[in-house]
Amino acid sequence: MKWTGWSRWTAVGVTVIAGTVGSSSAKADAVDPDAARIEAAGHSLKWNWTPPGHSERYGHAETLIHAPLPAVRTQVLDYARYHEFMPTRFKTSRVVGHGADGSADLYSQILVLHGLVTLWSVTHFKPPQAVSPGTEIVEGRMVPGKGNIDDLHVVWTMRAIDEQWTVLKADMLIKPGLPAPQWALDEELRDSAMFGVDSVHDKAQGRGGIDPWNG
Repeated sequence: MKWTGWSRWTAVGVTVIAGTVGSSSAKADAVDPDAARIEAAGHSLKWNWTPPGHSERYGHAETLIHAPLPAVRTQVLDYARYHEFMPTRFKTSRVVGHGADGSADLYSQILVLHGLVTLWSVTHFKPPQAVSPGTEIVEGRMVPGKGNIDDLHVVWTMRAIDEQWTVLKADMLIKPGLPAPQWALDEELRDSAMFGVDSVHDKAQGRGGIDPWNG
């Protein structure tokens, strides 16, 4: 998977949404579909899916944060504190390298399959990339050979609804390199994605829960 492929797919989706919301002929129906869906549920959402252009199943989660995008970005980029996302599963997270372009290498250990296995890897996180006005992506991928797993891939998508509200999404793939039923991997991936967005949500917003959104 190349960055450009994911960026183009995300940008296309955002363009479609923006075009719908900005339509002068349907201004009364200018409701952000992501925000409306999450608010209606009253909590963050999670599921498994195979993103366009991929063959693997990812864990996906999304939430609505009553905070501006820069505040959300600050938490997403706080790699050294990723272990706080899942205190019972994340054994450690430590930044072991920085790039002049703002990239970072993160060493982490994660307990999976209900604590039966400890996975470790070094993941290279690229700096935030703007894929369209108000939408940024932060992508991390395992450094080849730096881990006891086959692959790790995470994509954070941050989209500003306005100056006070942000939709945050996480897509996560871990290929452990050991026999495991797909249902167990699916559970781990979607739960991990949910823990991630919820942690960023609570830190950026300053409290838990989905605030009422008057979109």
